[in-house]
Amino acid sequence: RHTFMSTFGVTMHGPPNGQAVLTLSLFNMSHPLDRAWCKKSFDTTSGASGKLSAAEIDAFLCCFYRARAEGETLSGGFVPRYPPKDAAFLRDLVADGPVAFPTLLAALESATGSEPPEPPIEYNSSSLLREDMQRHTRRVLSPQQQFRTPQTTSQEVGWEVGIQPPAEQGNPFHIRTSATTLQRDTEVKCAWGRSVTGEYGAYAMRQLNMEGGFGMGI
Repeated sequence: RHTFMSTFGVTMHGPPNGQAVLTLSLFNMSHPLDRAWCKKSFDTTSGASGKLSAAEIDAFLCCFYRARAEGETLSGGFVPRYPPKDAAFLRDLVADGPVAFPTLLAALESATGSEPPEPPIEYNSSSLLREDMQRHTRRVLSPQQQFRTPQTTSQEVGWEVGIQPPAEQGNPFHIRTSATTLQRDTEVKCAWGRSVTGEYGAYAMRQLNMEGGFGMGI
């Protein structure tokens, strides 16, 4: 399916160039979204200096490739945290000292098109892939760690989850009050002779007194 999508038509990144145009890579900087993600990864890992040094290359690449897990897969393959040639490219770039983001971006844009992106391949055998699919073996890399944009409409939901640190939030499904709930609560309390004075403002209390607690239309 991905091969079909990347071979025919025009994608949001421009004319397709096989599977390479879909791959999340430092050497795919032709779209503003790619440059924005590169800038965010740079700002996250460069620290107060605002420059990328040799000591920060590993953290920068891990952030850019969205914390890929390194190690052997259940199918016997091996997945690196990031492509080795990306690290070699950055080491050559910072050989003379730390570089700012404009310098980094200019180098990556000039390399885009000449340096082929390394596809994040977990399988080198189609029969092994089919066997794992039949066994429901979970893949190591998520779609966000492999591709620049969602490949299917179902992936569009939640694609950006994980880019921003999760914020603390309460239970989004708790029951919220409403006018109907308040009115019914007032009816029950008045029927049992309980006071509701402290639960309403002056205007609402006047309405309660006028209507006898019912027919307020709150």
